[in-house]
Amino acid sequence: MIVLKNSIYFFKSAIREREFIFWFIAFPIILMVMLITIFSSMTRVERINFNIYLVKNESGEFSNMISEVFKRISEGEDKIFNLKLMENISLKEKFFDDLKKGKTNLILEIPEGFDTGILSHITFKMLGMESNPPPIKIYTLKYNVSSESASMIVKNIFDRMNLEFVKKMRKVNEYQVKTEIVGSKAGFSYVDFIYPGIVIVSIFFTGLMGIGEELSWYKEGKILKRFQLTPISNLQFFLAYFLARFYFFIIQILAITFVGKVIYKSTINPLSYYFVLYILLTIFSLSSLGFFVSSVSKNTNSASVIAQIIQFPLQFLGGIYFPVFDVPWIIRWIVIINPITYLAAGIRDTLGIMPSPYPLYLTILVPLLYTGVFLSIALRKYKVVEFS
Repeated sequence: MIVLKNSIYFFKSAIREREFIFWFIAFPIILMVMLITIFSSMTRVERINFNIYLVKNESGEFSNMISEVFKRISEGEDKIFNLKLMENISLKEKFFDDLKKGKTNLILEIPEGFDTGILSHITFKMLGMESNPPPIKIYTLKYNVSSESASMIVKNIFDRMNLEFVKKMRKVNEYQVKTEIVGSKAGFSYVDFIYPGIVIVSIFFTGLMGIGEELSWYKEGKILKRFQLTPISNLQFFLAYFLARFYFFIIQILAITFVGKVIYKSTINPLSYYFVLYILLTIFSLSSLGFFVSSVSKNTNSASVIAQIIQFPLQFLGGIYFPVFDVPWIIRWIVIINPITYLAAGIRDTLGIMPSPYPLYLTILVPLLYTGVFLSIALRKYKVVEFS
């Protein structure tokens, strides 16, 4: 009972401060709204058409056949390419300049002598002799996503054309593939991606600064020493203090859930088993981080410095706002040792938002390990320094 009464006292003391309410409730919601406004449109899938130049140096049967295929798939609403047929080969250098300037994504050239080469190749093959078909030239820009994507599509088209040509020349047995749809899933939603991330970061802010810095202020003002003169024990004090922050965590989660579910129509079920499990794990692990920071800080200023040093790498390299899979190896080490990395990856994997690069057991075990280490050091430091 004494723990409950003191927890209510600590909770009321916290919510009386406007700065506390702003930074730990209003600010995460504002951050969520800003991120969704900026990035949700970037993840919307739209139809993409590629600009390509088809340069014809021949007008034979096979050249015209290729030209006709690309004309057909460049027509209608579902067209893949915006095709420009270029027959004036004297402007070839201008075509390359257009490619470099981004006016076209790819140049496809049917070289001179192509039809003759195809006929010779067919004749040699019919006589059982080895022969290589004449090449078709494809020009792209290196490291340009649109250009390389267009190149892959064009190569797949030619692979299919080669198969159809071979089928007409000889009998080819194709494998029959049966497909069955067993379910469906909507495309990537940044709202679903960021919603659990903002819940984690709000708990992170409260744990690091709402616990770490405030307890350091208690230490600096000798308030913890004064509690030893009251009937409340050391264990009861910390339980009451944590319980007060737990009330606040619930308010944070409810506020963010209201914005995510009601305003932005997130498909995540906040009452699901996995969501509740990982949120509880987040509360315990990041609260223990706050207790650890307060235990190793001599005063409020030192706690604030420590919090500022660790909060940016932990939140930005924890996969909260965007995936952090492909990063340089130096930064990769920060990602690997970051407890938020495993919390964010685990909750998104179990909710079907994004697959985790780590095994499921690690997304639970690593935060639990940090919780044990942080609490052990914090309790030992407080026992030796503050309550001795």
